[in-house]
Amino acid sequence: MLNKQTKIDQNELESIIKKLHFLEESNIALISIQDKLDRLSHFQSKMLLSYDVDYVLETWLARLGELVRIEVCSVFLVEERGIEFVHKISKPEKLSPVIQREVDAQISQGNFGRAISKGIPLSVSAEVLGKERGRLLSIMIAPLSNLQRTIGAVIIAFEEDKDFIRQQTSKLLHILVDFFSLALENVYLLGDLKTAYFCTVKAIANSIEARDPYTKGHSERVAQFSKAIAKEFNWDKNEIELIDWGGMLHDVGKIGIHDIILNKPGNLTDSEYNEIKSHPLIGAQIVKDISFLKSVIPYVLEHHERFDGKGYPMGVAGENISIKGRLLAVADTFDAMTSDRPYRKALKSEDALKEILRNRGTQFDPEVVRAFEKALISGKICRNLK
Repeated sequence: MLNKQTKIDQNELESIIKKLHFLEESNIALISIQDKLDRLSHFQSKMLLSYDVDYVLETWLARLGELVRIEVCSVFLVEERGIEFVHKISKPEKLSPVIQREVDAQISQGNFGRAISKGIPLSVSAEVLGKERGRLLSIMIAPLSNLQRTIGAVIIAFEEDKDFIRQQTSKLLHILVDFFSLALENVYLLGDLKTAYFCTVKAIANSIEARDPYTKGHSERVAQFSKAIAKEFNWDKNEIELIDWGGMLHDVGKIGIHDIILNKPGNLTDSEYNEIKSHPLIGAQIVKDISFLKSVIPYVLEHHERFDGKGYPMGVAGENISIKGRLLAVADTFDAMTSDRPYRKALKSEDALKEILRNRGTQFDPEVVRAFEKALISGKICRNLK
């Protein structure tokens, strides 16, 4: 009787131990998931506010590899016509040809189309990657959508957890893909908003240039020349993109200058010239209250400052002029010299270059002139005269 009781107690003890082990493993699994979600939250706000597709892709794939054990992850984005999914990035990159064959296999089996049409992630057995790696792997096909359309798909190869307690990979991938889709949607929405704003700015610039037929296309060309110079300085992508705004807006202050003065064919009087010299200040006043344009104010305010301090409107010199102002000054002058004016014909590019070289260290920053000369000689700056 005693032995039977002891045996029952032993069985109960083993059962209790198993339950404790189960609870311990469950707790460890929950802590692991919580830790990964906490780590995810540290970078989510910056990523959600970015409008750079490449940054979002690189950042998300890097974090994905830190948080979840995967074989490969690839992102396919829908090209502009909205017909074809185009491979954008894979990590590791060396597996991109294999993942392309995997996608082709999933398309032929109807799995890719099913995931896209339903709009929810689908996990299926890997056909190509499984054979390549010599073991059973799963593929998650996750559509990426914004409010209006499908913008792409994520393809993730991973080894599914067989133990119920440790089935974290699939759950985490669903969470991470949802987050990535939201971040990418924001990129597209911000891009659309940015395009709308820029079209408005361009329309304003064009309306100002329409008052003077000799300056048609001037703002757009100045932006193009300025970007070519900035690339010689290895400016980052975001700074170079801002040049489009600075170039388009640099003469916006001319909206406050009378047409008679803007289009006067002869020499200006001192009072007329002083009025012309007020346009950078007027432009800066227009731009300063638009929060997202504050970083382009130097282009508007300082593009007529001189390196020797004899420019306007503030008369600052050397490096007290922002690099943005020093850079745009060269591009602006080059376009002005290579454009027809009422009082003279356009100069050839080589003659305009000679004039700019002659004025380095006085009117222009020598370093900016050097970058400009390099861009012009290499063909990155091209002025097609009519």
